[in-house]
Amino acid sequence: MHRGRILVACAFLLLVSGAAWGEELEAFSFRDAREIALGGRHAALSGGAEAFLANPASLGAARPEFSAARLGLVASGPVFDLANLALGAEGDIVAALSSLLAKYDYKLYAGFELSGPLAFGYVGEGLGFGLYNRTSLKVNAASIASVTLRAREDVLIAGGYAYRQALGGGHALDLGLLAKGFVRAELGITTTLPGLEAILANPLALLGEPVDLTTGIGLDAGLRWNWNEVLAAGLVCRDVYSPALVATFACLDTIGGTASATRSARIAPDLAFGLAWSPPLRRLGRYLDGISLALDYGDMLDLARPVPRNALLNLGIGLEVRALDILAFRIGLSEALLAAGLSFDLGALRLCAAAWGDELGIEPGDRPVYNLLVSFDFVY
Repeated sequence: MHRGRILVACAFLLLVSGAAWGEELEAFSFRDAREIALGGRHAALSGGAEAFLANPASLGAARPEFSAARLGLVASGPVFDLANLALGAEGDIVAALSSLLAKYDYKLYAGFELSGPLAFGYVGEGLGFGLYNRTSLKVNAASIASVTLRAREDVLIAGGYAYRQALGGGHALDLGLLAKGFVRAELGITTTLPGLEAILANPLALLGEPVDLTTGIGLDAGLRWNWNEVLAAGLVCRDVYSPALVATFACLDTIGGTASATRSARIAPDLAFGLAWSPPLRRLGRYLDGISLALDYGDMLDLARPVPRNALLNLGIGLEVRALDILAFRIGLSEALLAAGLSFDLGALRLCAAAWGDELGIEPGDRPVYNLLVSFDFVY
């Protein structure tokens, strides 16, 4: 008990710490199809080889699972319109892009993302570790006079441990810590719509733009109470303390040499609370393998910002129904936008698909962007 009290005290101190330090960076999040379709990360759910990235305390209930690799493709924004433009525009692509921008009131956001092939990890017996990578390209057009293109490569390595304290009567409290290291290389350019013509004619010219190389470490801390894995509650602070150093290089070829500038940065802490319910199936057990319902409120610390997002955008709800040992159907709500997905577990290969929305603004409906994901996960 003495050891458990020490861990509780340490977890509490970590959850309330994390002072502001340097420039804020976008978090290194490697979400899987299940998480996305269920309306975002859930602090009280337990799961497979990546659930510990949502809450390291979930390692206390994780069943052994090994992840070997992944190939996941995400498309964001009006991807079909962009595909038609690329296939149908003959000669004057700037005029075609201008016409497309006019269709969307001169505000267009589109992106492509490839997760993997790195998705190497293991969870089981309270331990978990993983190595992940993600490559992305985003286009954000605010008007004809302002079009931003950004390319990014993220790599994350993480390892965690959860300590379980049995409370009796089927109750248990899991306390988890997660340490991680991350690297990000990012380059981009902001230009006008006519300026895109030269870039599209020679995309390799982007490689000559300045590159920001971010390196850092981080710590997550969380706790999870559960009763017979029927009811559960979780509290987690992701990036309790995640300092980083951003070095700017003249171009990709100069990485490894002397940086033209360096600056301190950090990832802002994300405090979240969640509830989960997996009811006994009784007669439904003849047809279903399991049902899970999760409700979370994330990024609580955002409410203390000078200009916070609408509180509804931090709410996440998800429902999962599993059947026939291979099928899983999921539906959720995240950032006031619907999400849905399904997966087929074929043993060593898991096929997943998901669709969801992201809100780029600070109020529901300000600037929603819709995304599609198809992934092939190799898990054992």
